[in-house]
Amino acid sequence: MATTDIAAVARDQAENINVAAIARGFATVGSGTLLATFFNVLLTFLVPRLVSVEDYGYWRVFMLYIGYGGLLHLGLADGALVCWSGRPLEDFRDEILPLLKFLFWQHIAIIPIVALVIGTVVRPQLSFVGIAVLVFTLLYNAITLLQFALQSSRNFTPVAVSMAGPFGIFAVLVFLWELKGAPDFRVLILLYFGAWSLALVYLFARLKPQFVGNPTRSVWEVGKVYLSVGWPIVLANIGLTIVQSADRLVITWAASIKDFAMYSLAASSTMTVVLAIVSAVFRVFFPHLASLEGEQHRRVYVIASRFLFLCWSLLLPCYFVLEIFVRRVLPQYAGSLPVAFFLLIGTVFLGAITILHASFFCLYRRQRAFLWSTVGAIVLSFLIAGAAILGTHSIRIVAVGEIVTLALWWAWNEWKLRDITGQNGKEWALVLGLFFWAAISYVIAFKQAQALFPRVFIYYGLMAGAVWLACPAELRSRLGSLESSRAK
Repeated sequence: MATTDIAAVARDQAENINVAAIARGFATVGSGTLLATFFNVLLTFLVPRLVSVEDYGYWRVFMLYIGYGGLLHLGLADGALVCWSGRPLEDFRDEILPLLKFLFWQHIAIIPIVALVIGTVVRPQLSFVGIAVLVFTLLYNAITLLQFALQSSRNFTPVAVSMAGPFGIFAVLVFLWELKGAPDFRVLILLYFGAWSLALVYLFARLKPQFVGNPTRSVWEVGKVYLSVGWPIVLANIGLTIVQSADRLVITWAASIKDFAMYSLAASSTMTVVLAIVSAVFRVFFPHLASLEGEQHRRVYVIASRFLFLCWSLLLPCYFVLEIFVRRVLPQYAGSLPVAFFLLIGTVFLGAITILHASFFCLYRRQRAFLWSTVGAIVLSFLIAGAAILGTHSIRIVAVGEIVTLALWWAWNEWKLRDITGQNGKEWALVLGLFFWAAISYVIAFKQAQALFPRVFIYYGLMAGAVWLACPAELRSRLGSLESSRAK
């Protein structure tokens, strides 16, 4: 065999190995995501049935603000992820305990000060929620660091278990408590603490971080290096969280707790599945993307971007099922349905920003550029959400404003990354055309029929041709080959 043929075979084998590894990673993390999503969906509709609307509102305030907990580690975990990605665990196992120690003292320095401020400026119910958020942040950030260590070394099974396990345990604990009596929001928070504490014990047992007698670097030196790498990432990530939840933040400040409960149920019911899938894809996508050669990145981006819009277009009709469920099982929350209808449309932009944009900005060390675009999106989101709630007092208009914010942010990031991704006007027109056609089909199906099956039939009937045209050429050729082999 010629040398060039041997080289070609070696390249093909390497590509097959990469594809197989990525597929295994998705299968593993996907299984954990599926279970976590199942438990999340269960909890989304179980908790409102067990507690009052007010208690549910306070519980969702807790869940909203723990999303900002990453700010307290100041980028330590994100810096570790970037520096560890693609390396075997043994290369950095001796750094895990020093980083956990650094993380602990970070939080000990910050939590009492913030807790004192919270306790003096908010009403008692929110004071309990605020302090609980701060304490939970230490627990969750330690779990995140351990997950990143496993994720970086592509050991996805413990990551999947630690993703799904706490939600499953929490669901069981809530069910058992309900046998005794209806829980209030304080009990829910304490049960949530217990479930995630077990996840921390499990991850620590799987990693077995080792104490080093004579470390080459001190705790401060290790922490300082990763802080310098990670602080722009964590600020951008927190900014991303703020943008996607600015609507709910504004409602907590400018509307009643009942309005917040309605809006929060809509947001959690529409975004639970999408955000779970996004999280799973990112956990597998980034370590493998980091291991690819630079010239392969553009092709990965184009295909991934197209697939993301395709998957979203296929998931849109889940609203029709959600509407039936809420009207029959949670009729007191029927006011959340118009909000859910609009929020689901904007999830595609959130997915693209979280998976693709965040990955490519980090991979090419453009964290600061992503941070500045995030700051702009934060300002825009608060302006739009604030104007909507103060000007119209309609939570439905706030949801529409959230779509506009995410779409503009997506467009800006696409433009800033064009020199890396090679995206051009034709490719942007294709994905935006699919988006608008799917959104129009979604509205038509909703307006033209009342029952579930006619709506689904109308939607997929309108979408069939558009989905086929939007499929990447690689997928169309593979499907065509499959059909030909079946015909033979």
